[in-house]
Amino acid sequence: MEVERKMFQSVLLALIIGYFGCLCDELPSFIHVCHKEDPQLEQCLMASVEDIRPFLVDGVPEYNLPQMEPLIIKDLFSEETAGMKITVSNVSAWGCTDFFVRNIEVNLDTNEFVLYVDLPKLRIEAHYSVDGKLVLVPVKGDGNLEANITDAHAKAMLKGDLYEKDGDEYLKYNTFDLHVEVGGGSVRLENLFNGDKILLGMINDVVNKNFDAFVKELMPVIEKGLACKFKETANAIVESFTYKQLFPH
Repeated sequence: MEVERKMFQSVLLALIIGYFGCLCDELPSFIHVCHKEDPQLEQCLMASVEDIRPFLVDGVPEYNLPQMEPLIIKDLFSEETAGMKITVSNVSAWGCTDFFVRNIEVNLDTNEFVLYVDLPKLRIEAHYSVDGKLVLVPVKGDGNLEANITDAHAKAMLKGDLYEKDGDEYLKYNTFDLHVEVGGGSVRLENLFNGDKILLGMINDVVNKNFDAFVKELMPVIEKGLACKFKETANAIVESFTYKQLFPH
């Protein structure tokens, strides 16, 4: 379901931005140091992301880099919007480390970061609960969902502020805006209408034939839930390092 796949793409975004916070002092050899005054700072950061990519498969707990194959999120969101209440939890996604960073924009004067990421393919499994209408069709159920997502493109905008602790300056991200577009995909929902196979097949058929509309309906909720998760992740990564460590001169 679009719900999950976007999440993962965004997770990549949040983590990658968070990795800015790992480009620093006496960290492991896989950390590529980027200096604040580097005239090619954006290119340096993109290279840093590539250096870190192999370590995202299993994660590096000591540096708050979570495992991403599979990427697991226990609780994604629960919200009611446009006459539909939907909850998504116990999400697992595969393919998250196959991302490609198209571009990074950095303004260190305002601590603003914009990240553009492409993700060719994602396979997602999750638990869902829905009550309302999807693509104008009444839907109610609680069960498993599977999704295969292709050609996802995400733009993440992160704004941070400096604060003082123990005589040093630290960076904290207070704003995280996320926009995701999906090229295509398919969804399979289970256990709708108390397991009625005929109605279930009809709903899955309607959803997949109207995949774009289905995604568009859910996107605001998805982006909101993901942005919150990813901002938490980015802050967890950078909070252990001073600003000077994050971006040395």
